Order: sequence, then C-alpha cells, then structure tokens
Amino acid sequence: MQVNVLRLSAFIALTIVLNSVLALTVRHTLLVEIETRYIETQNQFLDEVGARVQTELARPAQISLSELQMSLEARYDTQALVVRRNADFYSQSQLSEFTELKEQQALVDYLNATLYFVLNDYEVLEIGPLVDQDVYYYLVDWFDWLMSAFLNLFLLLVFWYLNVKERNVLAERLAQMPVSLSQPQDLNSSLQQLSQLVNAQLNEGEARITLQRDLLHGVAHEFRSPMARMQFALDMLEDAEEEERAALHTSLNQSLQDLEGLVSELLYYARVKDNSVKPKQVVLQMGSVLQETLDKVAPFYPQVDFELDVQEIHWEGDEALVKRLFTNLLRNAGRFARERVRVELRELPGELVVRVIDDGIGIPPGKQARIFEPFTRLDPSRSRDSGGCGLGLAIVQSIVSKHHGTVCVSEESTELGGACFEIRLPKCVSMDSATIPVH
Repeated sequence: MQVNVLRLSAFIALTIVLNSVLALTVRHTLLVEIETRYIETQNQFLDEVGARVQTELARPAQISLSELQMSLEARYDTQALVVRRNADFYSQSQLSEFTELKEQQALVDYLNATLYFVLNDYEVLEIGPLVDQDVYYYLVDWFDWLMSAFLNLFLLLVFWYLNVKERNVLAERLAQMPVSLSQPQDLNSSLQQLSQLVNAQLNEGEARITLQRDLLHGVAHEFRSPMARMQFALDMLEDAEEEERAALHTSLNQSLQDLEGLVSELLYYARVKDNSVKPKQVVLQMGSVLQETLDKVAPFYPQVDFELDVQEIHWEGDEALVKRLFTNLLRNAGRFARERVRVELRELPGELVVRVIDDGIGIPPGKQARIFEPFTRLDPSRSRDSGGCGLGLAIVQSIVSKHHGTVCVSEESTELGGACFEIRLPKCVSMDSATIPVH
C-alpha cells in the first residue's frame, strides 16, 4: 500500500506525542492504582504464607527441618535458610524484634518480601524473597510495554482504516469516470492506466494543436493562388471587353471551385485525424473494392493504362475510408504516371499488402516520409497546377493509421521505375465474424 509521505510524517509525530502523554498521565494514574493493588495482594500473600509455615512448624516433628526447607523452596521458588541469630547477619533492630517473638512465630518483612521464624535462641528460619506472581505482578512489570503496544496498535488501525476508506472513495470515483479501464484491476493498476490515458490525451491535445497550427499555415498558403486569380479577374473585369468577360467569369468560377474543393478536403482531413471517431468495421472483399475504385478513377486518366493484379481476400475495415484511401493513391499515381500504373494485392501471414506502382519520375531518395505531411510538394511537377490540394497522401496515412497499418514509399527499384506506395494492414478477421461482407 502506497502511503502519502506527509500523512506518514504526521502519523509518526502524533504517535510520539501520544506516547509522551501516556507516559506523563496514564502511567501516574493507572499504574499507581495497579501498584497499590499489587502491594495489597502481595502483603496478603505474605501473611498467608507466614500462617501456613507457622502451622507446619507447630506440628509435632513429622519431617526434619532440612526437609521442610527443601519443601518450602520447591513450593515458593525461593530460599529457605537457617541463619544464626547474631549481629553478623541481622541489624540490632531486627534482633530486637526477634527477641519479642515467640518461638515459631512469624516476622513479616513486607518491604523485602521475606519471612522470619525464630527457631530458638540461636537460629532463625529465613524464607524469601516471596513473590506472588498474579495478574497484578505482570501488569506492573509489563505496564509500559502493554500501554504503548495498545496505543500504537490503535493508531495503526486508525491509520489503516483512513487509508482503506480513502482508497475505496478513490476507487469509486475511478469507476464513475468516463474512461474504460481493463478488468480485473486493483487501485494501483487503475491509477497507472488512468495516468497513461491522461498522458495519451495530453499528447493527443498537443498533436492537435500542432496539426491546427500547420493546417492554418497551409490553408493560408493554399488560399493565396485562387484568391490571387480571383482578385486579378475582378480587377480585369472593370476594363475588359465583352469577349474577355466570359473568360474572366470562367476563371472566377474555377477559383471558387478550387476554394470549395480545398475546404472540403480540409474538413475531411480533420474528420479523419479525429481519433475519437472509430472506423465502422465490416468485412470487405478487397479485390472487388480495388476493382470498383479503379473503375471510378481510370476514366480521369485516359492516357494511363491501369493494371490490377489482386487476390480475393476478405478483410475487416471501414468501407468508405478504404475506398477513399485507394482513390487517393490511384489518383496520385495516375496524375504523375507516364503510361502505366500497376496495383498489386497480396496476402501474407497476419497481414495484407497493397502496392501501387507507377512509371513516373518517382520520389527523390530521403524524402519519402515528407510527402505524407499536409500541403507538402517536393518539386514543381507535383504542384497545385497538376491537380489536388496537397492533402491526398496525408489523408491516406491517417486512414491507414486508423486501421493500425503502415504506409510508406518503397526504396526498392521497381519494374516500372517510378514511385511504389506500399500499404500493410493487419488481417484480423475470420469468416465466422458477425459482420456481413459488403461485396
């Protein structure tokens, strides 16, 4: 269990204070009461033992004195000694007290827990120290440790309860959050997952800010050309002859169409880049999808011969996005091809591979990754004047990423000698899927 350092420090400080208070108050109240009870029971015990031994000594001699000594030592776990009654062993006050006693009468020394029995004028039976090991004896002996243990145990239980309560409240709040956490899980793993989600959201937010900034710069740049043509046409209309007005109107309409197309592409690109929108998964017959897309694109490039070499493969993905993906790739290839474009579809273990190859000028080495950035054109032949608005391949990459695939420009030389776009998509669909094939 992870514990807040500040809370742990406060707990330690509270423990020290309460232990000090315990030592100054409880020890001087409860301990005094226990010690008083112990002294009373101890004195009573000495009186009882004294009376019992005195009775045994008064009986007719059934056992010898030495046997009685051993019996007393074994019974009370102490010493029973016969000591000479003189100043070498006892003080004058004790000797005076012995003088006042009758033979076999007990003298109780409560302070030293010892019994004295006068045997005769020369000897004394000394028994002690005698300790009554009852509950008060152990309480007095272990009082400080017991009180400290009980107090610290209580504080630990309170500390544990507060932590468990806080963890439960935190777990309830986590369960109510609008995020999906894997099951089963404990609080630590939930917090770790939540931290990962927050970091992912922060990274995604930063990526969106960067994307918006780049898009704004790109839009400002892309708008300049049609806006400049429109401004030029408007300026010319004032002084243009009747015959020239028709051409200027045509230029204005074309510029407006270019702006409309650019805005549409920007909106589509923004939707594709939105990670909160998930693809609609259906089972597709990829050969049929490629053929359908090719049939729509080929008429725009009558000078190009499109070749299709595909296998009939079932794959799960978003139909509309996949068609847009192949449309952009085929239009890009048709725009820059000289005479031929070849499309290949192959199935490999765990993935399918689509390759679109043209016989154009290709992509300069080392610049293959840049062409997937928005509004990127590497040379004048790939400009707005040749068609498009610079977002086609950026849309391709975004769609492929949504399907957890990869797209790149192969650096290997091809038969046609131009650019070779290679897409790899993970194949995770079986024919037992609940979705229905589209084609």
